[in-house]
Amino acid sequence: MDSEQAPPEEVKRATDMCVRLLAVRARSGHELLTALTRKGFSEPVCTAALEQVRGWGYLDDERFARERAAALLQRGKYGPEGVLQRLQAHGLSPEAASAAVVTASDTVEFDAEATARQVLERRGLLGRKLEPKEHARAGRLLVSRGFSSDVIQRVLGDATLEPSGLDD
Repeated sequence: MDSEQAPPEEVKRATDMCVRLLAVRARSGHELLTALTRKGFSEPVCTAALEQVRGWGYLDDERFARERAAALLQRGKYGPEGVLQRLQAHGLSPEAASAAVVTASDTVEFDAEATARQVLERRGLLGRKLEPKEHARAGRLLVSRGFSSDVIQRVLGDATLEPSGLDD
């Protein structure tokens, strides 16, 4: 058997597997390639199967990146850097992931500062004076979720974190 030639029956099995995986949830080309490789399909078979699925319009990394970025930003758990890292974990290039985050931010009208406040509020770290350890914990939480240092500084240094109505 020629190593450059992909057997049609193998390509069909690999293509069917891709379709089944995509029926469960959207995936990047890298994720599908990884899944096919784990199942033992050869490189020519994987390439042919991915080309077939792309040809049908079922696989589009740019669309996947935009939709995934929008979904992650709308959930209100991550900042732009956190979303970027998650997209790159799906095998997307830094450029494609960055473009998707910018597009999704505009589409969903993402407000990083408001989202950071939501994250802190869910953890009970908003609306009161924070002890030094809690302040540090809040900062680490926002960093781990991908918020910029500017946003973190504005949120953690903001007077609205202090208890209101206390006049001396």
